Amino acid sequence: MKEMQTSYDQLLADYHRLISAKSELERARDRAVESHNAVIDEAKGMLNRCDGEMIELYTQVSELMLTKQWFLTEGVAWVVKLAQQSPELEKVVADLVNNVNAVGANEGIKQGFKAAHDSVRSAEEVPGYDAGAQDALDAAVKAFDELQISVLEKVADLIDKPLSVIQQRSKIPVVGEDDDVTQI
Repeated sequence: MKEMQTSYDQLLADYHRLISAKSELERARDRAVESHNAVIDEAKGMLNRCDGEMIELYTQVSELMLTKQWFLTEGVAWVVKLAQQSPELEKVVADLVNNVNAVGANEGIKQGFKAAHDSVRSAEEVPGYDAGAQDALDAAVKAFDELQISVLEKVADLIDKPLSVIQQRSKIPVVGEDDDVTQI
């Protein structure tokens, strides 16, 4: 009987170890399931963030395409109009034209002098002759070559603005009623 009692005690001890091991395995399984569920939840969150980022990027790409389209169709014309109406360009072109005319007039005076040299001693004595006309023309040509149009810098400042702001600013007249350049 003692042997039976020992076997029974051994079986009972094995049973309790198995129950304890089963409980430990169930806890390990529950931890693994919780960890797995946490990974799945994190992955779902990442997917949701990626979806949001993709929508935002698609919106940005669409905005860039619209900006590019507007710039190529209307924006270039607007920038040319700004440059054309800039006071800097107007002054340089006016100086250039005036000095070209002065040089032309001086050449005419010189030719007139040659034709009538008997009555006048030098071309400088002819009324209207400008000995510095060629120098003034050279300076006007140099100014035209070095022309900086300030209104274009203001256009460049719009680089970070949304298309709607750029389009709105492009509709503002460059030269106001008082002939002052308006803010772009």
